[in-house]
Amino acid sequence: MTMITIAEYAAMHGRAEVSVRQMASRGGLRTARKKGRNWMVDSEEPYPDRRRRMSVAPTREGMDAQQRRHKLKIAQAQQYSRAGELDGAFAANSNRIPAELADQLTPEQLGWIMDLLADAYTDGQRHPD
Repeated sequence: MTMITIAEYAAMHGRAEVSVRQMASRGGLRTARKKGRNWMVDSEEPYPDRRRRMSVAPTREGMDAQQRRHKLKIAQAQQYSRAGELDGAFAANSNRIPAELADQLTPEQLGWIMDLLADAYTDGQRHPD
């Protein structure tokens, strides 16, 4: 565990020094410690990348343009949805929405509908009456 300065850490990860310092002061770097006026970070700590990414991108094989658009919209909606992290639940809910309706909605709206379906299902489990 070698402690290095924020400037060295930022240069090592190709980030702006001010961004790394701000992340350290907000608690985003687990090993960041302030010694006097300087922040020190473990050189082995990975830079946290919290951007959402598509885990599986739809491929072009065997799909026409409309099917690809629909698959891409569902993948984008999965990023916007809270239930998107639960692949099985999200797939079950996305199959309940007709493709014609899904094509008229934006990915944000589609993700919101998926969350509503997941919430309704959860409420039904808690209160079966």
